[in-house]
Amino acid sequence: MVKPIVAVTMGDPAGVGPEVILKALGHPAVAEACRALVVGDRGVLLRARQAGQARPTLLPWEPGQPVASGAAAVSVYGLTALSPRQWGPGCPSRACGAAAYQYIRRAAELVRAKAAHAMATAPISKRVLQLAGYRYPGHTELLAELTGAREVRMMLLGKNLRVVLVTVHLPLTRVAGELTRRRIRVTIELTHQALHHDFGISRPRLAVAALNPHAGEEGIFGREEAQIIAPAVRLAAARGIHAKGPFPADSLFYQAARGDYDAVICMYHDQGLIPLKLLDFFGGAALTLGLPIIRTSVDHGTAYGIAGKNEADSSSMREAILLAAKLARRKQMGRKE
Repeated sequence: MVKPIVAVTMGDPAGVGPEVILKALGHPAVAEACRALVVGDRGVLLRARQAGQARPTLLPWEPGQPVASGAAAVSVYGLTALSPRQWGPGCPSRACGAAAYQYIRRAAELVRAKAAHAMATAPISKRVLQLAGYRYPGHTELLAELTGAREVRMMLLGKNLRVVLVTVHLPLTRVAGELTRRRIRVTIELTHQALHHDFGISRPRLAVAALNPHAGEEGIFGREEAQIIAPAVRLAAARGIHAKGPFPADSLFYQAARGDYDAVICMYHDQGLIPLKLLDFFGGAALTLGLPIIRTSVDHGTAYGIAGKNEADSSSMREAILLAAKLARRKQMGRKE
């Protein structure tokens, strides 16, 4: 089988994206799994390479040209040519935000046009993206608009745990007010579909976390479990989905990590990411559910404080690329593995 092409967006040029991409693409497992096409700025990557990071040959690429295969050379689709006045490691700018937006948009277009099979994204700064005039909370909402997706959710994956978030970037004080039966049910359905079709699990086992301590303790600590979460679980189960809950979150993640469940539906951001990062801080990755394309991502931010210092761990970037390649191969084969 021909190795799939994964479009890897460079993220914010001022962050650790250039470094972790170069390091990840130098890993033998990545070279074996896919042909990587970096969508970004070749000059920034050259300067990152000169700073002592990974050292593949960076080949300029244009649509219609073949994509390099192997760890020795990497194809780079150079959309920008940022000057030192516009860019510097750890020095975000409006130009960096505008560049990051271009990389995301063009990579999505490549995948939709079947010039690439999947995309994996390096980190961006939501603040810098908005500084450039793009009012999106992050990658997920931007890609939903670019692809016309109506319902999207984030799945985070580690070695022994998968979590999917009902709400994402919200203040904790707003979470309860944003929970609805429909929102939770759709999250359960998207998770079931992804695990079944993309991961080849014939009957996914889903656990739904409670919002309140002790799952509300029969209403003593909150009514969201009885009035919103449990009815949503019943609606999903009525559609043939193997979903259970709501369960108290303090013990649920232990059970999921030991293999009792294939994924946990979490009510808010930190409920899912704290256990995931505790178990697999460097090696986690993210997958966007509900898009018409395959998109994976690192599970960390731009880390401006260490950008350009050759200190960033590339494990998450590597895992994101490998996951994108794995899902693309399954899609190419047209069957579950």
